[in-house]
Amino acid sequence: MADDSASKALIRDAYAARHRGDLDALMGFFHPQCCYRLVGGPAAAEAFRQPDGLEAVREQMAGLIAAYVFSNVEELGLTVDGDRAILHWRADVACKPSGRSGHFEIVDIFTIADGKIASVTQFTDTAGVARLSAA
Repeated sequence: MADDSASKALIRDAYAARHRGDLDALMGFFHPQCCYRLVGGPAAAEAFRQPDGLEAVREQMAGLIAAYVFSNVEELGLTVDGDRAILHWRADVACKPSGRSGHFEIVDIFTIADGKIASVTQFTDTAGVARLSAA
């Protein structure tokens, strides 16, 4: 079972790396058998692919970092219960390819294993992400 303070630091440090666009640092926080889910259908936007495994998640994160820039990030809550955690946050998101931006509220559910992020399931306004991403 993960230590609450260590899990909170892991998540905050990973998100700080993501928000500054540091792919190598971000991937250092992920477990080798990790998965990432942005809940929504792949037909709605490329961002909704659901990779499994470190290399597939790395490829997804590289694409997300290249496409989306976060600003005005605000943590609304972070709760840890054993090897599970929930992060509630909001941010302004700019999509570089489309030039559009919007304000999003996000809830992420994590599983922590061996001091690393084993899984992330992310919930947000997927229709808004699709609109933001549309060419």
